[in-house]
Amino acid sequence: MSNVFRIHVLPAQRGDALWIEYGSESVVNHILIDGGITATGRDHLRKRIDAIGTPLHFELLVVTHIDLDHIQGILELMENLPAGITFGDVWFNGWDQMKALGLEPMGIKEGIRLSEILKKDHKLTWNKAAAGKAIALEADGSVATYPLDGGMKVTVLGPAHAQLAKLRERWDEVIEEFGVAEDAEDRGEELPALDLGIPGLEPMGPIDVPSLAESRFVEDNAIPNGSSIALVLEFDGRRALMLGDAYPSTVADSLRKLSPSGCFKVDVVKVAHHGSRNNTDRALASLLSAPTWIFSSNGASNTKHPHMESVARVLHDAKDVKKLVFNYCTGFNNIWGDKDLMEEFGYEVIYGDGQSPVLLNLL
Repeated sequence: MSNVFRIHVLPAQRGDALWIEYGSESVVNHILIDGGITATGRDHLRKRIDAIGTPLHFELLVVTHIDLDHIQGILELMENLPAGITFGDVWFNGWDQMKALGLEPMGIKEGIRLSEILKKDHKLTWNKAAAGKAIALEADGSVATYPLDGGMKVTVLGPAHAQLAKLRERWDEVIEEFGVAEDAEDRGEELPALDLGIPGLEPMGPIDVPSLAESRFVEDNAIPNGSSIALVLEFDGRRALMLGDAYPSTVADSLRKLSPSGCFKVDVVKVAHHGSRNNTDRALASLLSAPTWIFSSNGASNTKHPHMESVARVLHDAKDVKKLVFNYCTGFNNIWGDKDLMEEFGYEVIYGDGQSPVLLNLL
């Protein structure tokens, strides 16, 4: 009987929600990475749970970091968890992990409802792989690898301890901003863009991919993004790189440790921060050989993701690119379906319909 390794890229609007299945056709294991915004949890996670039925066990639930467009859908799910849903491990770095970093005491402000839920109902499975401590690189910067039941191996590429320390130092401020953003979204207000505001290059006629790729790069400096959990999932000889909103320099450092003599080969990359120009640089792209690249965003809330520079860096500097996957077709990504561009750079494009997941089979 053949094995399966599938990624369902859910329509999470401006966010991320990735449902991974692996194992055999008769015994399928499940991993969920992020849950998008509240509507994603309500409309898509629950729809998929209903379709599969309960009991349903997730070998791993990962909430990469505390941005609304990654955590809200998980909050919606966990606060109204259907009977029969269980978790082998839940990875989320909250205050409990921040205060364990060995820094000087400071005022505690919990602030994240997910931590309260995990402490109350899932304490034994909260960051179980790391014995309750932070899911992160080792203290010396080396990667951490954990096995899951069913034959999946998960390697943590980030965050580094220094990035978690920054979040720890600014915890109250970050949590206050998180709460303000939640309140604004609850009122139906449009959120400000989280991008650093570096001007993009507007195309004049045909897109100039080399010029876009070579444009000035300034790395993301948002503290929550720096704390993002970045992973390699490996099963049956296939690899998926799931980057959350991670800093490219952190990911690149870890990849160099894993593959010091050359390019790191994966089957699919979920691009960091929805394709922000600040989270994909040429240095990272050039380290990767990957046929398929996922961009998860509808470009909402003024983010305009994916940015053209990021896509251009993938096409210009990554090796063996064959397919660009967008879970929406928008004015921010439809240019990449241009026939001349596809012919010149030798790739195809998959666009989701914005209503149902895009399914990728790795086996």
